[in-house]
Amino acid sequence: MRFLILVILFFVLGCTYRTRSTVTSLDLSNQKLSAIPDSVFSLSKLENLKLGNNFTIYPPLSEIGDYSESVPGIGMNKITVIPKAIGQLHNLRTLALSFIDLRSLPTELLQLKQLDTLDISFNERLNIASELGILSKMTWLKYLNIVAIKFDQTSIEALRKSLPNTRIDAKVEDLPFEDEQ
Repeated sequence: MRFLILVILFFVLGCTYRTRSTVTSLDLSNQKLSAIPDSVFSLSKLENLKLGNNFTIYPPLSEIGDYSESVPGIGMNKITVIPKAIGQLHNLRTLALSFIDLRSLPTELLQLKQLDTLDISFNERLNIASELGILSKMTWLKYLNIVAIKFDQTSIEALRKSLPNTRIDAKVEDLPFEDEQ
């Protein structure tokens, strides 16, 4: 009987050890996702998560290769909902959710106290006035990108007042460009 208990214990501990992940960065940009894979939420060491889409508006001709990569909309993620399980990623520092057709933010983002960078830009159906209750409580953020999201000046002023130590980019003109030093 003791031998059987030891075998079961060894098996359980062995499975637990193998499922612990050391992944700290994950880039799922432009993967044609309509939802975040459940396996992402088991990555307890995850610090950087990119779910948004990368695209070039005006690429140089030398960069145009595969047709599907150069045409906006093809190959892009269309994630409309961020699951509540996002709150399990306690080590997350950077979360990129740009241009994915996001409709709202889960309150579980408030559990991500290590998060210092949040990019929710180019989600045209997301409304800052509706998300002010969540965003204004994220006082630990260092950077928030909300370019190309619905907002009114009153909401932006309220957000800036709530997050005085956070750099908030609300317009394209606010964005730092590589040639600026």
